[in-house]
Amino acid sequence: MLKFFATNRAIDRLGRAIPKDRSARSRRNGSAESTRHKLSRGGYYFVDMDEYMRHYLATTDAGEMPAGAIVRDSGEAVFAETFLGSAKIRSIVVCVHGFNVELHEAFTWFRILTDTMKNIPGVGERVVTSPADLAARKDAEDGSLTAFVGFSWPSNGRVLSYLSDQREAVDSKTAFGSLLARLKSTGKTVDLIGHSMGNFLACHTLAALVDKHLVPVDAVGKKDIMRLFDRGKRNPQGQLTRKDWLIDNYVMIAPDVERRHVTRCDSDRLEADYEGPFYAGLEHLVRRKVNLYSRFDGALTVSNLEKAPREMGLAVADAASRLTFGLLDFLERNPDQRWEKRLGEAPAPVNAAPGFTSVNATELANRKIGHSDHIDAQAVVERIADELKISA
Repeated sequence: MLKFFATNRAIDRLGRAIPKDRSARSRRNGSAESTRHKLSRGGYYFVDMDEYMRHYLATTDAGEMPAGAIVRDSGEAVFAETFLGSAKIRSIVVCVHGFNVELHEAFTWFRILTDTMKNIPGVGERVVTSPADLAARKDAEDGSLTAFVGFSWPSNGRVLSYLSDQREAVDSKTAFGSLLARLKSTGKTVDLIGHSMGNFLACHTLAALVDKHLVPVDAVGKKDIMRLFDRGKRNPQGQLTRKDWLIDNYVMIAPDVERRHVTRCDSDRLEADYEGPFYAGLEHLVRRKVNLYSRFDGALTVSNLEKAPREMGLAVADAASRLTFGLLDFLERNPDQRWEKRLGEAPAPVNAAPGFTSVNATELANRKIGHSDHIDAQAVVERIADELKISA
C-alpha cells in the first residue's frame, strides 16, 4: 500500500486540524505557527494513509482531514533514511489520480497497481511503498529499489463536475510542481504515473515550469533544480544524463489530454505553425513519455460534455459571420477551438514531443480495456513496471 500521499486538499483548513498550542513554551518557540507554515509552504502536505483510512472507514466521511493523519514533519517521516532518503532507493515514482476521485479511492486504485507489481517476479522485491517495506529489504543493494508515493488534488468526486475538476487540476499545478522539485532535490531519479485527468494536471505543471510561469517553492535558491527548467540552456536532443531531466519516465495511463496539445506542426507559412501548450514541457522536462491507450475507453467521451456549450457558441458565431458577409471576422473559429481525440483513446501523433512511445493496452491484455481497467491486467502492469525500469 502507498503509505504517504502528498495533497493540497483542505490546505486552507490546516489551522483547524492543527490547533494553535497556547502554552507558554510554544508561544516562546512559535512551534504551532511554525508547524502550520511548514506544512503549507509548498502548497501541499503529506498524509499518513494508515491513519487516514482508519478514519475514513470508521466514518465514511471523505470531506474531513483528520488531524492524526497529517504528517507534521515530512523530513523525518517521508524523506528520512527510513524511506525516501535511503541509499537503497534509486528512483521515486509519484502517482497522480484523475477526475471524479476522492483520496480514499486514489489510495485504493494505486494500491491495486503496486500490489500487482509486488507479485511480478523480478519486480516485486524492488518495489517499496512504505518504510516497513524498506525495513524488510535488509539485503537490498544501494540504488536497487523503487519507492512509490502519491499526489491527490481536490477532485470533487462527482460525475457532473468535469469542468470544475479541470479548474482544480490547473489550480493545483503550483503544489504539484513544488512536490516534484522537492522529490528531485533528493538526488534520486523521479518517475511519474498519471491516470486520466491527472495527466492534464501534470502536463499543465510541466508547461508552467518550462515557461517560468511557476517557480516551485521547494526549489527556490537551489540552482541545480532551477537549471532543469531553463530550456534556453538545454538541448533535449543532446547528451543529457538522467539527472538532467526533471522526470525520467512518465507513464500516462488513459490520459485525458488532447493529441494536438502535445503536438508541434511546422510549416513554411508562419500562420500555419502550431505548438501545443504541453509540447515544450514534455520535450524539455521529461526524458521518456509512454502513452497507454485503449480505443475502448468510453469514459473519455465524458470530456465531450464540456465541449458542447462552446461548440454551440461557435456555431452561432459562424452563422452570424455568414449573415454579415464576413464582417464579424473576430468570431472566426481558431485552431484552439477545434478539439482533438484524447491520447487515452489513440496513439500519440508522429509530431508529438520527442521520446513518446504509445502502447495499446487492449493488445497487451488481449481483451477490451476500459478507462480504469489497466491495473487489473497483469500484462499491462508488467509493461508499466518495465517502462519504469524497476527490474533493471
